[in-house]
Amino acid sequence: MKIVILGVGNPLRSDDGIGSIVAQEILRFAQNDKLENLIVYDCETTPENYIDKVVDAKPDWAIFVDACNYNAKPGDFKLFEEDEIKDISYRLLSTHTLPLTLTIELIKKQHNCRISLLGIQPKYFTMGADLSAELSYTKGKVVEFIKKLVKSN
Repeated sequence: MKIVILGVGNPLRSDDGIGSIVAQEILRFAQNDKLENLIVYDCETTPENYIDKVVDAKPDWAIFVDACNYNAKPGDFKLFEEDEIKDISYRLLSTHTLPLTLTIELIKKQHNCRISLLGIQPKYFTMGADLSAELSYTKGKVVEFIKKLVKSN
């Protein structure tokens, strides 16, 4: 199974950068383990710029990793499936050029694959700040969760 991971977020806005930071960690893992079934993109604030790359890769599964306000405790994370993403889209904190739901829709129109969002509950979005203590702690857990997903598929 070919999997694409898309890290989304602004690393200059504290917890909003978690998706980008996780993507960088997963990219190192993919390169070290020479995982040919895993493609990783650090999209930062412009995931829409990666639509063609995702479509061209023809993955079985695309997973966006992003800070997501779903009224959980800071640092909690959850894998949302496509129908759930639409349900929570009004609560997604968008610091991106286009809404993530639109990016997902544009991918789906060109390539039919499973699309999920690994949403991580942020604590705050302070400019120039490091990750909150909660997300610094969670970062390793998220990376391990993704590694297990990749290895089991």
